[in-house]
Amino acid sequence: MRVRLVWLRLPGSTRTRNRILILGGLVILVGTLLGGVVITASSCGTGAKTALVTAQITVAPGMSASQLATLLHTKGVIKSSSDFLNLLKANGLTGKLQQGTYTFSSSQTLAQIVNALKSGLVDANSKLVIPEGLATSQVSSLVQKVDITDASTYVSLCAQPSKFTVPMVGGATPAVTTLEGLLFPSTYILQPGENPSSLIMAQLAAFTAKTKSLPWGNASTLKVTPYQVVIVASIIEKEAQAASDRSKIARVIYNRLAENMALGMDSTVRYATGKWSGALTAADLAVSSPYNTRTHKGFPPSPICNPGVAALTAALEPAAANYLYFLSDPSGKLFFTASYSEFLKVKSEAAAS
Repeated sequence: MRVRLVWLRLPGSTRTRNRILILGGLVILVGTLLGGVVITASSCGTGAKTALVTAQITVAPGMSASQLATLLHTKGVIKSSSDFLNLLKANGLTGKLQQGTYTFSSSQTLAQIVNALKSGLVDANSKLVIPEGLATSQVSSLVQKVDITDASTYVSLCAQPSKFTVPMVGGATPAVTTLEGLLFPSTYILQPGENPSSLIMAQLAAFTAKTKSLPWGNASTLKVTPYQVVIVASIIEKEAQAASDRSKIARVIYNRLAENMALGMDSTVRYATGKWSGALTAADLAVSSPYNTRTHKGFPPSPICNPGVAALTAALEPAAANYLYFLSDPSGKLFFTASYSEFLKVKSEAAAS
């Protein structure tokens, strides 16, 4: 028997097959967000003593050979973990497992399983690259360009979290009105005409896989909820110009909250107006919206884009500083300060340059 890839039919599908993989080392949703394993068993004829076990197993980023061996053995696909590990080692695959979701059967030989892992999954022909820091509306533009799925339906579904399994954030599932912020940015392999639900489910699963090991316990020390950390990270993604800016912006946000100051972030105004480029007008800055952090104190209702791990980490580990302000200096770099007068001076210099 040959190893073959089984594509799952996901909820909300309008086609008989919805197929999706994640490139770049991300876990793929396969029936459950916990472990990525679905087991089915059937008898090999009436009176059969041994059930044939098939298992859909996700080889996740960072998964070790021993972890995979234990998983295969636990699910009844292989009889000996040590024999499997020895064969992997003999083939030079111990640290080179091809990521993806496979379907293995207890009727297969160890050699067949190892060969499948060596070859990897290649039955996909379209990829969607979603950069960090894009809002859902911006992601829909990418979806439209590659002609993989229905862009308008994608946006609509993202505003209906009840249709999906909302991932846990910091050990608890937040009550949300939108999936914004939880749709992890990465490279996804899709099939033409892919149902948008498939992409959303994969992004949510990827969020779980890539963020579960972050230091979410820091949220309580920062006096915010884990979901508010995601909001902070989304603002960081939109405001930072360099990697070194991230933790500093996080500190500005937390310091402003502590001082009962409005966050005053232009990025949240852009989210409220949908104006992601060009200068903001006086009317834009005065827009009546809970996302306008110039006129409303505290956090906006939800994230304003989908952050990556670096921004989330910065939101959980802000710089140790007394910064309250930042802006682009005459050189175009972000300048941070605790002094309002210094802020005004740099602002004047930047305007004059």
